[in-house]
Amino acid sequence: MVPVKFLVFATYYKQKTGRVIMKNIFRIFIFLFCFDAVASPGALNNIFSGMPSYLMDTARAWAGVYSDFGPGAEISSYLDGTRSDNIAQYLDAISLLGFNNTSMAIFDVTTHLNRVYDVIDAPLVARRGDCTPNLGRCEYGRRTLVIDGHVFGTFSESSAGNNGDFKTNNTGFVVNAKSYFADGWLFGVEYTRTMTDTHDTRIYSDAIGNSVMMFTQYLGRHGIFWNLGINAGHTSWNTDKMIVGIADPGTYDTDFYSAQTNFGIRMQRGRVSLTPGFAARYVRMGADKYIDSATQEFDDWWYNAMTAMASLDMGFDFIGSDFVLRPRLRIGGGYDVISNGTDKINVRLPGNQSYDIPIDIPHRTMLVAGLGLDFFNQYFTAGLGYNFDMRSDFVSHTIMAKIKLAF
Repeated sequence: MVPVKFLVFATYYKQKTGRVIMKNIFRIFIFLFCFDAVASPGALNNIFSGMPSYLMDTARAWAGVYSDFGPGAEISSYLDGTRSDNIAQYLDAISLLGFNNTSMAIFDVTTHLNRVYDVIDAPLVARRGDCTPNLGRCEYGRRTLVIDGHVFGTFSESSAGNNGDFKTNNTGFVVNAKSYFADGWLFGVEYTRTMTDTHDTRIYSDAIGNSVMMFTQYLGRHGIFWNLGINAGHTSWNTDKMIVGIADPGTYDTDFYSAQTNFGIRMQRGRVSLTPGFAARYVRMGADKYIDSATQEFDDWWYNAMTAMASLDMGFDFIGSDFVLRPRLRIGGGYDVISNGTDKINVRLPGNQSYDIPIDIPHRTMLVAGLGLDFFNQYFTAGLGYNFDMRSDFVSHTIMAKIKLAF
């Protein structure tokens, strides 16, 4: 017979992970030449060749699943039918099955820790809690208890390579209590809670993160400061997706442990202050195995990073009768000296089939900037701030409001 030439036009793969991923799932142009209008094995390879390699492995693994019951059987039957009848739906289902939000989890922990360590990013305002900057009255005989907290909203967007693009909204609050235990030395404890939602996607993920930190701050008589915090936390993830009319939710937990130290010097010249600072942060995180409703078993993974950072804070004081109003500007950057972990997650299916999903880790170099306005008096501090964090694969904007009371 005469060869039949036909064109299959579908939408090619682009995952949008972030309420979690996939605003447009497939945008693929496949030009097939078949004989007798029957797809040969070579033609099917042409179909798969437009996909990321791990999704090709996902498709091959599911093609080997044979089961007579459960969601795995229903999905396998659907894939067998659409592979020959509707390529666009077939590729769409494969991309949903192979979806992975590990990159989102890594960035979510990083965003959480950025808010955790806000309290030690700056030096103490004074060596005693009753001494407000640039005011004459200091009651050195009193120890003070300070209750400090802030609320925030963070809006992030990432292009994470194989794991897909995502957008997230992150809201939460931080509260801590601290007290002086020696002249210039302070000790405190802090609790942080964050709530993450993804948006602009077909797959929805949300997360709730909680962590506790112990920290200490030291301020020398000439403005030299040193701060240290140790943190441990836990994030619970929920992912909802629909495949072939089958709800395929998955839940898993991420645990993380970190420490950060900051040091520098606050230099005051009249009403102008300059504060160069340096910091180092270490974080290790990981997740245990979990099984989704499609009977896919996702293996455990881990990631760790050591980040060196430098920044410069600039402020100008407007001094009133019993208060200080300080607008401020921060610029800085950092680099991940260590950035490694699990390279890929193994996913096991019924019938001893399996495939691997690669893990995209953050690019190493980062840029940070911020604007703020703080109000100080003897027993009360309030402020508004905006922070900008950027890597070549990630951008986030944070707005926060804070308040601090001294007793």
